[in-house]
Amino acid sequence: MHIHAHLQRLFTNGGHNHAGNRVVWWQDSEGEFAEELDKLGIETCHEDGVTIVRLGEEPTLGLKVRLTLQEPNGRFLIYEHGSPPDPAYDMLLDIRKWAAAFAADKSTLILRELGLVDDLSLKSHIIGRARFFGSRERLEKLSRLIAPKDGPDEIDLKIMAVLARAPQPQFTHILRTMLAELDPHDLTADHKTLAEFERYGVDGSFWEFVGQEFRYADAAPTLRNLLLRLFATDFARHVTGAVPISLSHLLLANGGGANVVVFMDGWRDSSSHQRSYDALSSAIAEDLQIKARLASFALADLETVHSFLEVEKRLASLLVREVLDASETVNAARIADLCRSRQTAYWANAEKPSTEDAPRAAFHKVYDAISFGAAFLALKGEFGAHFKSNSAAETWKLYTDQLYGFDQLYRLFGEAADVAEAQNWDILKDLRGHIEDVYGNWYLAELGDLWTRQVESDLLPEWRLPDVRNQYDFYRREVQPILDTDPGRRVVVIISDAFRFEAAQELFKALEGKDRFQAKLDSMLGVLPSYTALGMSALLPHDQLSFAGDGSVQVDGKPASGLEARKKLLDPVNGIAIKSADLMEMKKEDGVAFFKPYRVIYVYHDQIDQTADKGNEEKTFIAVRTTIDEIAALIRRAFTFNCNRALVTADHGFLFQSAAPSAAHKNAIVTKPDGTVIAKKRYLVGTNLGQNAGAISGSISSTAKAQTDMQFWVPKGINRFHFVGGSRFVHGGAMLQEVCVPLLRVNYARGEGKGRDRTRVTRVGLAPLFHTTRVTTSRHRFTITQTEAISARVQPVTARIALYDGDQQISNAEVVAFDSTAADMNLWKKDVWLSLANHSFDPRKTYHLIVRSTEDQLDIFPPHSVTISLAFDNDF
Repeated sequence: MHIHAHLQRLFTNGGHNHAGNRVVWWQDSEGEFAEELDKLGIETCHEDGVTIVRLGEEPTLGLKVRLTLQEPNGRFLIYEHGSPPDPAYDMLLDIRKWAAAFAADKSTLILRELGLVDDLSLKSHIIGRARFFGSRERLEKLSRLIAPKDGPDEIDLKIMAVLARAPQPQFTHILRTMLAELDPHDLTADHKTLAEFERYGVDGSFWEFVGQEFRYADAAPTLRNLLLRLFATDFARHVTGAVPISLSHLLLANGGGANVVVFMDGWRDSSSHQRSYDALSSAIAEDLQIKARLASFALADLETVHSFLEVEKRLASLLVREVLDASETVNAARIADLCRSRQTAYWANAEKPSTEDAPRAAFHKVYDAISFGAAFLALKGEFGAHFKSNSAAETWKLYTDQLYGFDQLYRLFGEAADVAEAQNWDILKDLRGHIEDVYGNWYLAELGDLWTRQVESDLLPEWRLPDVRNQYDFYRREVQPILDTDPGRRVVVIISDAFRFEAAQELFKALEGKDRFQAKLDSMLGVLPSYTALGMSALLPHDQLSFAGDGSVQVDGKPASGLEARKKLLDPVNGIAIKSADLMEMKKEDGVAFFKPYRVIYVYHDQIDQTADKGNEEKTFIAVRTTIDEIAALIRRAFTFNCNRALVTADHGFLFQSAAPSAAHKNAIVTKPDGTVIAKKRYLVGTNLGQNAGAISGSISSTAKAQTDMQFWVPKGINRFHFVGGSRFVHGGAMLQEVCVPLLRVNYARGEGKGRDRTRVTRVGLAPLFHTTRVTTSRHRFTITQTEAISARVQPVTARIALYDGDQQISNAEVVAFDSTAADMNLWKKDVWLSLANHSFDPRKTYHLIVRSTEDQLDIFPPHSVTISLAFDNDF
């Protein structure tokens, strides 16, 4: 407080000729400072020191002698608690008369310290809060919040902010902080902060603020009752169907309802209070019996509701039912839009942390699965009952252009569904069964039948396709020309075991969206049988492939299995082989030094085959995801080691189904031919094998251009010779998923110039499309459009959109993804509905629509000016 400063002036500058008073008499009638007197540092109010004398603690006559005779030059503060005595009996009356008088009532000093000294009308208000001001710590915290023109309401609001430890002295922040303190398991339990409000006399003000903000009134208000009404009103404000009668009595009035929408939206948007929202929402949903009340609502009724997790569950279930009912006629684009809108909202937003009450990551995957499932079924609808193709070449092109999508969408669906099922949710059970049926009994069966016939009639015995590179020509026709173009050029070859075409296509799309990266995806006709030893050997530089007597593959007469053998085979072309894990562990300087002596670096990666073919079939989808991520990281790492070109390929692909194959898919070999050298589930290699009615047969001299008399059998379609050791993940056969080997070329554009321009990645621009900038109703529609279509080089953006008055948000916020790839500009537009808080708006003032990226929190276009001129919209 300022007591010390005032006393210091009296002792140093007061009195006659401003020489300072020797004795100051402090009359404290109420004894407000009796306990704090010794803490005020009065002894330091003069350089010679000041002695504090509490009247009544020593004999009056002795005190008089001390002040006038014993210490005539000493400086004293005489503190008197209570009223002065009758002058006729006052033995110190003469000293009282000539001593400097001092008085300080606490309320005045508090106002002075708060910077409100000019508004003495606040004294009674301060006196009513005396208990709060009994703590210097609380007073100092409050003084940092008070503004010069604050009145009683503002003071109480800021007292509440101090007591609630709210981040800002705003009512919504205070209320969110208080609600976060509630015990979701016992909403009626004692509330510490509310008890503090009662103790310090601001509980009445708190409920007045609640009433003003939300039009909430109750004879015996409680936080639980308020919470029930907030959630019920938020739900009712967003649902489009009729609100259940059992909730209608809980709804807050229109003006309050508008503020509820803004408050609840802000609560969900608050990272510090999100966990409390999740827990309390769950508790209130149970109290309101929301799950039972949702049965009457249709999908369209719930599309904009975010109040409860139960709503999310109901909406997702309805989406699954719509996809199943429509099946091949499903509107996959609409389903995808709705799924994305939920994934950028609240309960399924993977960017927000998952909690016990809100498993967001799993729910995000549920919507992924629904979206991928719808796309899968819609793709089937495009083809009808049968695939139409007149040749192996046509089918190959059909697969690399479109049909791979079935394998990719099946994998993406399964990957997402696995996460959901790990939560013991059955929401995707029926959809998964349908997808499984279509994939196995229609897609694989149809494709297997068609492709098997064309392999036997078109591809064998030559094993060639027009305009498609053979895998065994990889080094000669792909790597060598790069090296011949420039003697100083270096190339990295990344070979990932069992990395099939559809997965490479996903990686290709991801790389096309990376700045400075340029990628192109082609395919190669893999060797047959499509197994590791033969495929890996075919990718090495060689003149001749051959077989040893034990069936092992040799390259130019030398062993080709294992890293050391491959290093020796690469040495003549100034090449080296390395495991992917070893490359990733290298620091930049070590990697540059490692690359420097070589022109060809073969990097061997093994995640899919190592996982799925070694007893962990159920982890196939996870292994593919890991592979895509790891290859992308390998390419980025290699490009930091003074290399601008990378080639990504594989030894073979694979077949995989989540459901185990049935006995109908087993083509058992009753008697193994005498010349058999290698016998696996999907292939058999040996000499003099002859023919088998259930197998495709041929010579490896044709399918791998090898110098050998080795022959092969592979089952027709997706059949297996046996099921021993796992039967869901297999490779070695002639299916397109196995022999369509990816060839992904990746270049890195350094510096500036044409190459840089071609590889530049930008975020899509947005622009407002408003008929007017004048808001006349409490709920207003704004239209915002992309400025171009999304493409490989133009990336989508997710925007948070709200109205602001300066830094204060005055509406709810909507999170919208702008990701349209359509050529039709009308499909780039998004309508955004914003609800204004129930405030008084100045029609002459300028407010702003803020459209901000959720990724980097930057404005996507400059704040757009709007005016707000409401009639009587909020009065009823």
